[in-house]
Amino acid sequence: MSFVRKEELVCEVADALCDADFEISKVVPYGSYCFDIAARRDLLLLLKVLVNVDSMDPRQAEQLKRLGQLVSGYPLLIGDRTRTEKIGNDVVHERYDLPAINPETLRMLLENASLPLVFSTKGGYYVQIDGEILRQERQRRRLSLGQLAEMVGVTRESIYSYEHGGNATVETAMALVDKLGVDLVRPVQILRRVEIEMHREMRIENDLLRYVVTRLEELGFGVYTTQRAPFHAIAKERKESLLTTIIERTRRVQSSARVISSLSRVIDITAFMVGHGREVADNVEGVPVIRQEEFEDITSRAELSGMIKEKQGD
Repeated sequence: MSFVRKEELVCEVADALCDADFEISKVVPYGSYCFDIAARRDLLLLLKVLVNVDSMDPRQAEQLKRLGQLVSGYPLLIGDRTRTEKIGNDVVHERYDLPAINPETLRMLLENASLPLVFSTKGGYYVQIDGEILRQERQRRRLSLGQLAEMVGVTRESIYSYEHGGNATVETAMALVDKLGVDLVRPVQILRRVEIEMHREMRIENDLLRYVVTRLEELGFGVYTTQRAPFHAIAKERKESLLTTIIERTRRVQSSARVISSLSRVIDITAFMVGHGREVADNVEGVPVIRQEEFEDITSRAELSGMIKEKQGD
């Protein structure tokens, strides 16, 4: 039942993105990777779709944040519920420093640029108060901190906190708006890049991947391996980035290449695959394939780029 609901949610999210003119790439099989949909319009979104956002694996969350930083994308969790409640419209939850919203809130964001106003924490539901507007309005009305606090039923310290960036409960925010007659609530910025310390994988178990990473580094790329993603590494240098996948099972190369081809287009990074032996084709589903034997003879980034472009045309 949960798997069926997962597919329904992925389709619902994909429909909302398509309706908002995003180009999308769905990553199948669903649930296997740290994200389920990549989507681009003016910006790149990496979305993990979950029935229950509390089921998010912390290792997948870490990889999603890492990947977002590598490809300059915005990571976002889309879910139906938490362990204890449905996720309401216009409400932001957070899991492992990643914002989590329901599909309807996503649709409002995409269609109307309408940012949610409420965020949930263990203590309840809160909003972000615009402290500068609150201070100016209080002073315009010649109210002391204590007088305003008494009007809305909170402490003087609370009003001081709100004016200096503190968050208020939904009830308190409504009382402040009602008493002062101005909009004090700031939207929750859910499209934000999560900074994470980047490091290169020191130990790589797969022999072919280790070889490819070493060769790319010799060519001057900084190479970051990826886990819980449909590709194995991202190579970056000042002017160019490459998305790299090794071919481990030839019987699955077609379906893997189909996903990589779609992702390469949406993420806007050139992709190529590396495989063993003569039986490997030069191009699968539009993705260039370089044999290990060919890789050994490449001596520069320009030579690698030339081979990729040549095989793209096959």
